[in-house]
Parts: sequence; structure tokens; C-alpha cells
Amino acid sequence: MDVFDLFAFAVFGVLLAAVVIVVVTLGQLPGQIASQRNHPQAAAVNIAGWLGVATLGILWPFAMIWAYLKPFSAAANGANSDRESQSSASGDGQAQLAKMQTQVDSLQAALNKLNAK
Repeated sequence: MDVFDLFAFAVFGVLLAAVVIVVVTLGQLPGQIASQRNHPQAAAVNIAGWLGVATLGILWPFAMIWAYLKPFSAAANGANSDRESQSSASGDGQAQLAKMQTQVDSLQAALNKLNAK
């Protein structure tokens, strides 16, 4: 063995390490994206990402798309929680309810006066 053989083995080792790092990074990417986006099926997206790597990239694009999509029901629940947080942030719910009840009562009294005429 001469110096060129040792250099070739070193280059081969570095290339092999780079390939392993790229494969592991690509396998983890859909699962990490789904977790960061609070996807309700993040574990399944993670598995799909690794299966995509195992199938030499055939299923990997589907895992990436799935990581960015949320199911309709999860999106609707998120919208409802946003509305609830906005209403709680704007003031006390009981105080708003009492205010609306007094407005309804005054409108009802005005309507009764109009009907009496």
C-alpha cells in the first residue's frame, strides 16, 4: 500500500460519511417539519419520510407534502381555538354576556312599546 491508496481510502470514507449524513437528514426532514407545524399525524409523517428514503425517494415527496398539509378537521379545530382565544383576550365572557343581555332587554322593551301603540 502506498500513499495514494491511503488517500483513496480516506476520500472514500469521507464520501461514505457524507452520504450517510445526507440520507439521515432527508429521512428526518418530513417528520421534523410536521412536528414543528404541530401536525396531528406527525409520527405517521415521520415514518413515511423514512419509508421514502427506504424506497430510494419514491415516497419521500409524498411525505414532504403530507408534512405541510393539515387534515380539514384539525384545521377547523385550530380556527375554533383561535376564535376562543380572541374572545377571551378581548374581555371577560361573563361581562360581555351581561352587556348583551341588557341590550336585548332594552330592545325587547322598545319592541313591546311599538306593539302597544
